[in-house]
Amino acid sequence: MKRQTRGIVAIVAVITVTSIGGAFAFQNLYQGVKGAAPKSNYKRVSSLGKLKSNGSELVVRAFTIGSDGNHGKEHTFTGTLQPRYTASVGFRLAGKILERKVELGQRIRKGDLLFRLDPEDVELQLRVAEAEQISAQSLLTQAKAEERRQSKLRSSGSASQSEYDFATATLAVASARLDSSARRLKLAENQRTYCDLVADADGLVLAIQAEAGQVVNIGQPVLQVMQQTELEASVNLPEGIAAELLKANATVRFWSRKDIELRTELRELSPVADPSSRTYDARFRIVDPADNLTIGMTATVVLRESDSDGITIPLAAISSRNETPVVWRVLSDNRVEAVPVELLQYKSETAVIRGALKFGDRIVSAGVQRIDENVTVRIWEGT
Repeated sequence: MKRQTRGIVAIVAVITVTSIGGAFAFQNLYQGVKGAAPKSNYKRVSSLGKLKSNGSELVVRAFTIGSDGNHGKEHTFTGTLQPRYTASVGFRLAGKILERKVELGQRIRKGDLLFRLDPEDVELQLRVAEAEQISAQSLLTQAKAEERRQSKLRSSGSASQSEYDFATATLAVASARLDSSARRLKLAENQRTYCDLVADADGLVLAIQAEAGQVVNIGQPVLQVMQQTELEASVNLPEGIAAELLKANATVRFWSRKDIELRTELRELSPVADPSSRTYDARFRIVDPADNLTIGMTATVVLRESDSDGITIPLAAISSRNETPVVWRVLSDNRVEAVPVELLQYKSETAVIRGALKFGDRIVSAGVQRIDENVTVRIWEGT
């Protein structure tokens, strides 16, 4: 019995000591944490204070002005890029080509030498013409002297009227022969200059159709040259599209230059359909050609309806600011700016607007309720 009592007393003593130690440790821990908390909170507030006002980044969807469907109904037609003015160049006389001075794709200036013919035969003709003129001049001098002698003899009665008339006629023939020889000499001189084929205007060499050593006829093409710098897209249009051309905005894209889309104007529409394809040849002049466009590139003409001259965008892209409809344009540094727009028409999922937007602009199409000028955005590329 006494042994049980001692055991109980020992257990109570251990519990009491443990409780006192735990209380003491808790008190120390509480005081340590209480003293460290203000320091930790101070650091956190300090780091937040270093954030810029525009330090937030939002993930949004974007829509590109100029993509399919943003200008209402579209028609696309594929053709080729062609120069507006081309000329097949040839010599004005026949002969053997002595040398070629140009290369394919070379830009030429007015007055540049392109081809040269062998001038030997032409120079011989020039010498003959010069000799004929000297002969004609001598005959004219002789005819004038004979006419003066016959005139004196006729006045003294020593010569008959017929002899005087013959001398007068001979003088007229000699004068005409001299005039003819002068013209033949001028023609021979011109023929000599025609041996050099010279550019009439600035241009670009598109094709070379003859080589040195080849004998060519008068007017036979030896060179094809693009004159001036105007370019146009040549496409074939189906029946029934002509009426829409009068009210459509036309642009052109290029298969090898997907980064550009250029404004065009309808310049020419054939009044006669091709008998095999039943399409009409159309030429669209490029208003401001870009650099490094080459003849023959694959060109796609895009015709967009322009009844209201509006732009069709997703309905979710429209926001409101100071009771004014706006869309948020994404800038190159991923910041955004508000662009005021005029609402022309609401549709089920889209809206037609008018505003200071151009082809290639990207606008926020989802998430506009969180946008202001103090944020940067990251375009979500997912579907």
